[in-house]
Amino acid sequence: MPSKKRSKNHHWWPVALQTYWADREGNVSWIEPSGKILKKRAENRRIGFKIHGHTLFRGSVWETNFEDYFDIDNEVHKVIYRIRNFKPLGQTPREFLALLHLFLKNNRDLRDVCKYYHLDESTRRQLLLLVYSLLIRSPANRARYEKYGSKFGLPADEETGKGNMLNNYRIAKEICEKSPSPNQYFVLIHSPIKKFVFGDGSLDWLTYSLASSQIRGRALIPLTPNLCVYVCTPSIMRTNQNLASLTAAKWMVDRINEITQIRSRDKIFFLGKPPQIIDAFSSSQFLSLERTQGDLIDLLDEVAGNSGHRTIKVSDRRISGSPYS
Repeated sequence: MPSKKRSKNHHWWPVALQTYWADREGNVSWIEPSGKILKKRAENRRIGFKIHGHTLFRGSVWETNFEDYFDIDNEVHKVIYRIRNFKPLGQTPREFLALLHLFLKNNRDLRDVCKYYHLDESTRRQLLLLVYSLLIRSPANRARYEKYGSKFGLPADEETGKGNMLNNYRIAKEICEKSPSPNQYFVLIHSPIKKFVFGDGSLDWLTYSLASSQIRGRALIPLTPNLCVYVCTPSIMRTNQNLASLTAAKWMVDRINEITQIRSRDKIFFLGKPPQIIDAFSSSQFLSLERTQGDLIDLLDEVAGNSGHRTIKVSDRRISGSPYS
């Protein structure tokens, strides 16, 4: 296998993460906006990649390959193993009975059905960096970085996009690895039966603040078919917890998968039954997502302790307004 320095196949979706999406035959499947379904062997390393996606070309000779900057890929299995151990409620007989009692209440909210933890410093930093790495090198953000010159009347440029991507990731990596920035709250969303999908774009209201060298905002990204992570930056953090773990209801998985389709353009990866394509994905564009009152994001914010939103009950379950623009 060629080294990262010599290989021209640069991954925006880590090979280690791809293995969680492989079926029993070792194939990873995806669906395109046309409805066409394709699959490849997970072990061949040619899924979720871009040729020279992390190479900056400077003239005919000089070039900079920054594929090795994404060394967080080497920690993927460790990170997934650790966060999977933060189980949601219902794993013991006592917790299961407590959940049954909660489900009989009409006025319960999402905070009632979560189990809370304190994420250790090493895992917090690695999980945050993994989220940033997935967001920054995603095709959706690559397309955005390539258009930075449009404000000056310049056309989209791939080399400019790669330079902006590298600069943003350098900032994110420096903050995640060295800076004392503990005001991140994570919500782990488990779905043991109904599966999440993954795309070439995700809900990213987090990377924009890197321009001011800050970690601020929100992101929602599936890591495996059964595990999705939401990260946000509350203005006030609880002293004894920075992570909540919950089992998702079917409507929550449906909403997360809808958001993934809205934010993706070319590929939706899945395990098992193919997802039903929505109009947003079939348009083959990276679309923006509107913040709507009472949406899933508000529920997750309240779990994290974010203020400024009305209390939303789980029983509301409504999604209003246009989901994309």
